[in-house]
Amino acid sequence: MMRKMIYVSLTLGLTLGAATGQALAWGCTAVDSQGAYGYSYNWPDEQDAELAALKQCDKYTKTKDCQTESCDPNG
Repeated sequence: MMRKMIYVSLTLGLTLGAATGQALAWGCTAVDSQGAYGYSYNWPDEQDAELAALKQCDKYTKTKDCQTESCDPNG
């Protein structure tokens, strides 16, 4: 009986989780005018993913003019 309840709970949880259609992780890319780039992945929200990509790009450039190129909710 207990096993059946656990199975039903897990199945219901997975089904409802998949049905929401919400992104599980964000990823972004950033580039600068000289070709340096940075990327991020597996962040809980777009803003954090964007900041991480920009920060990584800035580590590899002297111009410090990195711009976000794209963000993806499934990154």
